[in-house]
Amino acid sequence: MNTQSSRIPVTIVTGFLGSGKTTLLNRLLGDGNGKRMAIIENEFGEVSIDDALLVESNQTVFRMSDGCLCCTINGDLIKTLEDLLERRAEFDYLIIETTGIANPVPVVQTFMVNEDIAEAFVLDAVVTTVDAKHVLQHIESKECQAQIALADILIINKLDLVDTVQAVQVEQELRTINGVARVFKTERSALALSEILGQGLFNGEHSLLGSLSASADEPEHEHHHCDHDHGHCSHDHQHLHSHHHDEDVQSVGIELKGKLDRDRFNLWFSAVIQSLGDRIYRCKGILRVDGDRRKMIVQTVHRVSEVVIGADDSSDEPVCKIVFIGRGLDREALVNGFKACLAQ
Repeated sequence: MNTQSSRIPVTIVTGFLGSGKTTLLNRLLGDGNGKRMAIIENEFGEVSIDDALLVESNQTVFRMSDGCLCCTINGDLIKTLEDLLERRAEFDYLIIETTGIANPVPVVQTFMVNEDIAEAFVLDAVVTTVDAKHVLQHIESKECQAQIALADILIINKLDLVDTVQAVQVEQELRTINGVARVFKTERSALALSEILGQGLFNGEHSLLGSLSASADEPEHEHHHCDHDHGHCSHDHQHLHSHHHDEDVQSVGIELKGKLDRDRFNLWFSAVIQSLGDRIYRCKGILRVDGDRRKMIVQTVHRVSEVVIGADDSSDEPVCKIVFIGRGLDREALVNGFKACLAQ
């Protein structure tokens, strides 16, 4: 089996129509700096990547002409990935642009459930572009919420079209859905390639939970720590959700000191995924299990889960972190259930 480092990193770029996905890809191609990228582009009703740029950048481009990439997930995408593997020597990174009207969940799950694909490719990051001027008009749609919920990186784009008050409101709304993604604020999708590729955010330890922290006095409470524009900000979760309905998408993060009892955690986590799987867009845990010095990284998208064994943890005070992003979550029940998994 290929090692993590030998697998091809995959960046999935998603976002609603007109949010700046194609502009972002064109910028990345222009800023390639010798990086070799293959791109799976879905032309379903959207502007295509600049063909002149593609020629000039000498990149490998695979277009899917049979409609929506997500709708043909069990056919075209896997076939295209298999074709790409035959040209493995030509590229180092794979970027997939999903159509703006699609839920990206099936695309993400492909890299988790198909063994041959998972052996050759590794998800690096899910990047979601957001139109700052119009996102609040369609943020209630399930497709838009799924795109935001799955993001490792959120790009709040077109800031030149809104004032400061609107920009703050947009970020707060996004944070109620996904409180732990990295956030960048841009005009015309102006973002460096180094901020997008090679991030290791999907399964790495510095990923979905990188900004989750909790105080020693209140280890069961969730906190959001946002890192963007090289600055820091904190938002009170309950305050942001005071005007939201029970069935809205939200993030619930928990941090506990100590190690978990493996059997109790497995039983509890399996029950949670079985009962809430349709409502959980994303779950990520970086855990310590009693009797094992290694970190255990758990990743779930709806009902599809995978476990990656991480590095040894030599700290004297082991910490377990988990975050759920989903619709209508019972925060108290999740906190109590997770706490009950602690080893005695």
